[in-house]
Amino acid sequence: MRHFSVIIPARNEMGNPFIKRALAHLGSLNFVELIIVDNNSTDGSVEYFQQFNCKIIPSNSHLRSRRLNQGIGEAQNDWILLHHPRSFIELEGLEFLKNEELPVWGAFTHAFDDDHPLLKFTSWYSNHIRGDRSGIFYLDHCLFFNKSLLSKNDKTPVPEVSIFEDTEFCIKLLKHEKPKRLPFKSTTSSVRFKKNGIVYQSLLNQVLKVGYHLNFSDELMNRIYEKGLSLNSKY
Repeated sequence: MRHFSVIIPARNEMGNPFIKRALAHLGSLNFVELIIVDNNSTDGSVEYFQQFNCKIIPSNSHLRSRRLNQGIGEAQNDWILLHHPRSFIELEGLEFLKNEELPVWGAFTHAFDDDHPLLKFTSWYSNHIRGDRSGIFYLDHCLFFNKSLLSKNDKTPVPEVSIFEDTEFCIKLLKHEKPKRLPFKSTTSSVRFKKNGIVYQSLLNQVLKVGYHLNFSDELMNRIYEKGLSLNSKY
């Protein structure tokens, strides 16, 4: 049986039903080491996490990338699953990880919790174009990989940038092998789209992607992305 270390970066998650559902699944699996890297939660999240069989790592960093690296550094298993705090994976997908043959890295199939046509297109594009063709998956796909892909001296396997750290990490792993997308769903909250407006958030995402390719400041792009929501970082 294959064992996984599952790493979830968290911050003030008591209003987040996705992490609660994910923890209910993950906390009951005997092949999972559950690691939560918490960024100074003040809403009772840490106390809530303590009811689960998990390791809680306090972190002062507002960078999600650094919190992921802190979790990777503490992981006891060779197989790692980077789990978005506002996603949950189908239980069948988690069971698949345990026994079935896996590539050295990959991701789950993205879906939103809303069937709006634009969100469905976003998921389709993320899965079939950006993911399958380019090998770039975002954290809400829930990425898995084997530590054999990492250099033993690499203390920051996930590039410590403020935004697009998942893109940078995939580019790093692509130097070794192309990923495989598993057919099981990682369902993700559409809260960012609902609060900002689906059209506005979709356009903003595209603007930020252009900014990334033009080497704009990652700190500036993240401030724009998180403005008014602060879901991944506090701004």
